[in-house]
Amino acid sequence: MKTWILFVAIVLILACAGAGCVQPSEEEAEAQLCQDLEELGVALESMENTSLRSSVGDIREGRDQVQSAMENVRSSAGQVANIRVDELNAASEDLDRSVEDLPDDATVVEAIQTIRPQVQAVRDARQNLTTELNCPQQ
Repeated sequence: MKTWILFVAIVLILACAGAGCVQPSEEEAEAQLCQDLEELGVALESMENTSLRSSVGDIREGRDQVQSAMENVRSSAGQVANIRVDELNAASEDLDRSVEDLPDDATVVEAIQTIRPQVQAVRDARQNLTTELNCPQQ
């Protein structure tokens, strides 16, 4: 009976290792989170750097990039002990709602002015996490 349990345990360990179940070290997890926070910053910058020829649709596409970057941040934050992303999540959700509520016929200038406070809130929350983690400044 004991050999059967040992055999099952070894099979499960090998299956988990082969499937990538091995947790990264705390340092690796923090480095990944720092990288994902940097990518979020790039997505925010890209979203705001629209030209006068852009449309509300372009801003929404930028928001989609921000959402994708946020998913990466949430995923990597889940691997880091004692890190809370509640403030960043709330700011990101507010930004998402603000972009969604933009009228389709709004000018780019009006749209950017409308969402600027929410973008800044995401930037501030992102910076707080970056500082907390002592991420290298890019």
